[in-house]
Amino acid sequence: MAACLLATVWCLLLLGAACAPAVGVLPARLGAYAACVALLVATRPRASGRASPGAGFLAAAAGYLALPAWLGAIYLAGSGLSLAPVRAAPDSFTAGDALASLALAPLFEELLYRERLLPALRARLGAPLALVATSALFAAPHLEPWSVLGAFLVGLALGALFLTSGRVELAVGYHAGLNTALAHAPGLAPWAGALASVLLLALAGAWTRRLALSPRVHAAASTSAARAPRRARALHQCAACPRSRSGC
Repeated sequence: MAACLLATVWCLLLLGAACAPAVGVLPARLGAYAACVALLVATRPRASGRASPGAGFLAAAAGYLALPAWLGAIYLAGSGLSLAPVRAAPDSFTAGDALASLALAPLFEELLYRERLLPALRARLGAPLALVATSALFAAPHLEPWSVLGAFLVGLALGALFLTSGRVELAVGYHAGLNTALAHAPGLAPWAGALASVLLLALAGAWTRRLALSPRVHAAASTSAARAPRRARALHQCAACPRSRSGC
C-alpha cells in the first residue's frame, strides 16, 4: 500500500509539472500538492491517541530557529562532497507560494514519507535502513544537487523525530518551520538556533507523551465504563487520573 501511494503521489507531481505550461507554474503546483494531500488524508489510518496541535506549533518554532544550523551543516557536507557552489536567484514569495511551501508540501510529504512509508520499510529493513531509504526517496524529487543533499539530511532528522516520538504532527511542524525560515531566515547564530531548536523539540515531545498517558474518555462508574477500552480503564484510576470521580 505504501509503495502504491508513493507511485501515485509522484505521478500527481509529474502531472502537475506537465500541466504547468498550460495553466501556469503556481496553479499547477498548488493543484498537484492539494491532490496529494487529499489522497493521503483520505487513505490515512485512524490515528491512535489524541492530536497535539500545540506540540506541532512548538516543533514548527524549533524548525524555524534551526535553519542557520542546518545551512552550516549542509554547507560543510556539500564542501566535503566537492559540490559546486551555487548562487540562488531571489524570488518573490506570494500567498500561493506560502500555501504550497508552508502548508501543503510539509503535510503531504510527512504523511507520505514518514507516517506511511517509514513504518512499512522499517518492518522489512529495520529502522536504520528504512530511515536512509525514505530520506533518499524524499530527496530524489528535488533534482538540484545541493537541494538533494539538504533534503536528504533533513529527511534523516525528520525520520528520526517521527521514530522517537511516534507523532507525525511534530515532523509536519518542524518541516513547515524550516520552509518558513527559508522564506524569512531568522537572525540567529547557528549554535543558538540549534540549542533553541533542541529545547523546543524536547518540550514538544514531553507534551505529546503527557497526552498519550491521559485517557481519551472519562466514563462514569456505571454501564458505560464496561464498554471503555482496556487501556482507558487501566489508566482511569485515582493515581493515574486526577479527574476520576469513581472514588476508587
